[in-house]
Amino acid sequence: MLPVKIIVKSSFYFFLLITFFACSPKKTPESKPSGLLPKDKMTDVLVDIHLAEGAADNRRLKPQQFDLMMTAKYKDLFEKHGITFEQFNDSYNYYLNHADQFSEIYTEVINKLTTRESLINRDRSVASPHEAQKDSFFISEGSDTL
Repeated sequence: MLPVKIIVKSSFYFFLLITFFACSPKKTPESKPSGLLPKDKMTDVLVDIHLAEGAADNRRLKPQQFDLMMTAKYKDLFEKHGITFEQFNDSYNYYLNHADQFSEIYTEVINKLTTRESLINRDRSVASPHEAQKDSFFISEGSDTL
């Protein structure tokens, strides 16, 4: 059993730590962070993030390789959109605490991703008859040649 002195000392530090965090200034969910990304910009960033993550998932990388690749992708995406990780993170947390706005953003993210998918599928279906002729062997019935 632990000596009482160690238990008391540990309890003191634990309560000191809790008091410190309880008294530290916090951003209230109602206060907008400085540099809050507008909803349309947040939508565009999230669309790019989902596309990058989907592309990386398709590569079937090991977790460590995936993390390294995504770290570089996130850096590139934030640079492309002219934002910092902190801006994105603060904005994401703000919108997460405002469910109605978060829902609007993600509805638009889903719409944009669905539109892109539809365009890609349409382009594939238009190209597929021609591609099928280039990529497939056609054997006519009754013929033993390719």
